Amino acid sequence: MCKYVSTLLLGALISVGSFGGIALGDDAKFTFTNSAPEKLYVKLFSETRNGWRWPSSRTHWILEPGQRGTAIAGQCQPGEKICYGAANQNGSRFWGISLDGRKACSSCCITCGNSHRWNFTEHSDPPSQPHVFDNGPVLVPANE
Repeated sequence: MCKYVSTLLLGALISVGSFGGIALGDDAKFTFTNSAPEKLYVKLFSETRNGWRWPSSRTHWILEPGQRGTAIAGQCQPGEKICYGAANQNGSRFWGISLDGRKACSSCCITCGNSHRWNFTEHSDPPSQPHVFDNGPVLVPANE
């Protein structure tokens, strides 16, 4: 009987989409093309949950000149606002909210569950208008 009740409770929690009061997440997909003439470093930041970053607080994604790729904020929460930040190696130019997440931006955020595309050009923030292109591969986090 106890095993049956445990199974029912676990099933109810999963069907509601929560476990321990925290909603199970979705993904937010950011597709970037680096049309700037230099290597760029990219992170995603939660504007809703303080301190949440993707791929992590100590890693970032790297986009070589001409490279196209997709960065994913996995397991974000429904309704969560997520913004991108990017910068060149020495931080003299930035896109979105910058690599440290401290700048303002006009159109660099999406809500969890959505996807959007951006093209980084030689001009830094505000970001260029989205372009239609192939998503490219999912980017792999790096420590460089």
